[in-house]
Amino acid sequence: MKEYMNTKAAADAWGISMRRINLLCQQGRIEGAYKEGRAWLIPREASKPTDQRLKKVYVESVVKNKQKVTYTTYDQLVPKGLLAREGFVEYSTPKKPLAIGRTSYKDVVTRGYYVDKTLLVRDIIDTFTNDKKGVSLVNGCAGTGKTVVAISIINSLMNTLDIEEDSVGEFDDDIDKQKIAALKELNDYILKERNGKPFKIGFVLPMPGFRRTISNVFKECGNGLVKDMVIGPCDVVKEDYDILFVDESHRLSKRKNLTGYGSFDSTSRQLGLDPNETNQLEWVLNCAKHVVLFYDQYQAVKSSDLTASEYQDTLNKYSVNLNHHELKTQMRCKGGAPYIEYIKAIMNCTNTTFKTIENYDFLLFDDPNKLIEEIRKKDDQYTLCKTVAGFSWDWKTKPSKKPKDDLDTYLSLVEKDEYDISFGEQHYIWNLWNEDWITRKDSHYTIGCIHTTQGYDMNYVGVIFGKEIDYDPVSNSIVIDLNEYRDKKVKAGMDKDELKKLIINTYTTILARGIKGCYVYACNKNLQNYLRKFIAAANDYTLK
Repeated sequence: MKEYMNTKAAADAWGISMRRINLLCQQGRIEGAYKEGRAWLIPREASKPTDQRLKKVYVESVVKNKQKVTYTTYDQLVPKGLLAREGFVEYSTPKKPLAIGRTSYKDVVTRGYYVDKTLLVRDIIDTFTNDKKGVSLVNGCAGTGKTVVAISIINSLMNTLDIEEDSVGEFDDDIDKQKIAALKELNDYILKERNGKPFKIGFVLPMPGFRRTISNVFKECGNGLVKDMVIGPCDVVKEDYDILFVDESHRLSKRKNLTGYGSFDSTSRQLGLDPNETNQLEWVLNCAKHVVLFYDQYQAVKSSDLTASEYQDTLNKYSVNLNHHELKTQMRCKGGAPYIEYIKAIMNCTNTTFKTIENYDFLLFDDPNKLIEEIRKKDDQYTLCKTVAGFSWDWKTKPSKKPKDDLDTYLSLVEKDEYDISFGEQHYIWNLWNEDWITRKDSHYTIGCIHTTQGYDMNYVGVIFGKEIDYDPVSNSIVIDLNEYRDKKVKAGMDKDELKKLIINTYTTILARGIKGCYVYACNKNLQNYLRKFIAAANDYTLK
């Protein structure tokens, strides 16, 4: 006859709390367990389920003295003693470099800003416990880790139900205690008010190329993250979401200069909204009880993007409970906040003196071919080092369908002497595809349009200011030549001042993409001379 034990006996045998045993029984994760009255009975021979919350062990293998040596490191969020009694799972090694400022899937879900994450969890608790709509608006300039913070907190929320009653006391760090305490409070709400039903969460990314990259990250991370959670703005109407996170929300669109209007109009009508009056931010606000928006008004780079005033007007329209947060620490660029402020001042023509940026390789080249050559050398050395240029050359080599991720299409164009960009006797080809260009094999040889790289991090970035942008020494201002600007969709229906602002935003954003350094060249002489006042010259000494 099969013997059974109660939850207290199981808790003592397995070294976890009775509450945890009850939760495992409710989730059907203990084989053979059944409920008799109000108590659970568990087969004595039942195996303890593997812990699916903070269970990750990360193993890195290296070759040392011609022998494979394995180093094991533990997630800093795992309570002391947990690893000794729980099952382990390793993260896989990325097949390609992760172009979001992290070197492993471990970093994606564990690194971030715990205070900010705790405050965001508190926002969510307030929204649901008070049964109201809420918005968390997280402002952060380029490089402050918006994407990683979003993924990390989504990972925490997806594992909320696995937080134990007594787990708060197992942490020494006050910040970790605050975060776990907040998640436990959310856990209590889910169990009591939602009968254990987890939140339906979506992660909205407006840019298709970056969306695909993050979808693959979710697929590989696991631990509650699944690729179907990563969606586009038009997908928000396809499920009933409790919480929507929106990364790069400054790229949410209105009905202007879009590639196609059908999906925009259809989504608007499904929500009962006038396509000519609404925008994608309004869709998001209509489709979830709580919305977390990651935003930087200075990274709006297309005419279809919402302006800062349009964005604010949409938030005001719904009079939602709005919570403001700010990411201030520069996490991407080793030049830190001083570098970010420096390039902003250069692009706004408010800078007056040369400044040396510590720990950052910021150089001006007089020869674009030399810049491209050096970036390729850096790519060989570090990976994720690419050259990007302003859209002032026609995209003549654009393929009709997505090429395979190899060099065949590129080599075929070279053999046929087809190219887009020329500097002297050297010829170059634009990026062969927008999606995932930065991790494609042909990205080493092609030049990326500045619109293919937003959201991505690179170790080194080469920035070529195109023929469309120049400097006027008389007025001390950046000037734009619309005749040299080839992005017809962006400039359609826009006046010159609006377009100038978008182009400056675009270059400022791309100048901040490099983790270790940024190499610069300007096609127009006046702009090159202007930049020379503030950027060190590339020469044999500076390139060492």
